Amino acid sequence: MQLIIEMIRRVFQIIFGVFIFDCPGLQQCRNIMYKIMFSKFGSKNVLSSKISFYVPHGLKMGKVVVGNKVRISENVAIDCSAGLTIEDNVWISENTIILNHEHIIEGRELKKSKAVEVTDGLTIGEDAWLGANVIILPKVKKIGRGAIIGAGSVVTKDVEDYDIVAGNPAKKIGQR
Repeated sequence: MQLIIEMIRRVFQIIFGVFIFDCPGLQQCRNIMYKIMFSKFGSKNVLSSKISFYVPHGLKMGKVVVGNKVRISENVAIDCSAGLTIEDNVWISENTIILNHEHIIEGRELKKSKAVEVTDGLTIGEDAWLGANVIILPKVKKIGRGAIIGAGSVVTKDVEDYDIVAGNPAKKIGQR
């Protein structure tokens, strides 16, 4: 049953993810679809085309909460296998990938026989900004309030409030 629900969710995302729904009037149709899919989906959000909220490997979807005035740009992939909270006024730039699960790699068995470990979930704090091509890896539980993640960064650990981080792996380079 979970697999069928995930397939229906993906079909709706493909349909409503087409660029035609970027038009102001049709944007509301896309937002209504997201309100149906998630635990809480705020108002005045702008979600662009080709955004994928997905659940891999037949895992269950965690609780997804999206605040108000959230902007998510094109080609963003968000793993929802663990809880995810995106607070108000967050901007997630294009081509960002957020991962919430990882494969256990001990031993020499084939990958398909490995277990999948779901993390504790992620909270992206109010007014945070994730630059283009950012990757947030599993085990990151917090992107702090007002934090800025530089374009192309790979985030491997929590980011504190108002920190500016960049690089691979992302390191603190300043503070707002």
